[in-house]
Amino acid sequence: MAYSRPVTRFLACMVVLLLGLASAHSLPAAAASGDVPALTRLARQLQDSPMPMRSDFAWLALTQMAAFYTEQAERARLETRATPRARETAKWAASVDAYADRIAVLADSISNESAITISVGISNEVHVYVDGQPVILTAAISSQQAAYEARVLQRYCILYICEDLLQDVDYGEPSLSADYVTTDPSIAYWSFSQHAGPVCMTNDGLEFQFQRLSDLAVKRAVCSQVVAELSELADALAREQQRGISINWKVLAIHPAPPGTENRVRIALRDEIRLLLPTLAGLPQLVKIVRPWLSARVRGDTFQLVVLNAEYMMGLTEPAEPETGIQRYPAFTIEYE
Repeated sequence: MAYSRPVTRFLACMVVLLLGLASAHSLPAAAASGDVPALTRLARQLQDSPMPMRSDFAWLALTQMAAFYTEQAERARLETRATPRARETAKWAASVDAYADRIAVLADSISNESAITISVGISNEVHVYVDGQPVILTAAISSQQAAYEARVLQRYCILYICEDLLQDVDYGEPSLSADYVTTDPSIAYWSFSQHAGPVCMTNDGLEFQFQRLSDLAVKRAVCSQVVAELSELADALAREQQRGISINWKVLAIHPAPPGTENRVRIALRDEIRLLLPTLAGLPQLVKIVRPWLSARVRGDTFQLVVLNAEYMMGLTEPAEPETGIQRYPAFTIEYE
């Protein structure tokens, strides 16, 4: 498969991005007159929006851009493997991965204290600036720009009621290959809601609300580990149930184990499984709170679970009184029955 045109176009875009010198005349128009893409329309609405809304948009746009670049690099490697173009493609893919890492680092630097600017050019190109560092969002991802924009729009509209920002927009993903529309429930992403504070979220209903911005890098690492372990636990419990084992949710518990060894997970009075869940083993209260969510995941149902005061629930701070505020989803304090 020939990559000459996509590779040339992608590298040209990447150089423009790295230098921060993108200009309106160097890019194709994002849409014909009267047919402005939804992402551009959303960006216009967000230019003068509260900073948390801009921070969420920037974080989602950059993290998804990094993910698409990584996916493109991996796909190129696979499609040219064992061909004469393999060596050339490997060099290109390495440069793409390096740039994806830079974009991901910039995204992870975003916090409530970051200065975020969103601008739209005369040709509908969208720029975001993170503490003065520019990244262009339009015409940036060869052959998958529409999928990228749809994914950003869809996830942003999980956090905010986009019906108030945009009208007559289909918020679902376009009909594309499964490689680009599948979401991984084991991956956490972040919001900086002006009402809820820093929030660690998943695509399958978990929402951990933090009250403080301090040690944000530590919180990101711990939340990502918790989400990954919960996803692994849910998958394991679903397999046990498919084998005919009845899960007793009231006794579900994870026992501590020496570092590097699997934990005993009690799933019924006389049944246990073994999984490597070192973080969850030290958070029995959190495991108790997420039982309704786990039960729903095992059944194949959806369940929106909001965990308040996530610092304490993840063992990072002493307990604190949760702050009240308007949330898109209600907070659950459900005891599993």
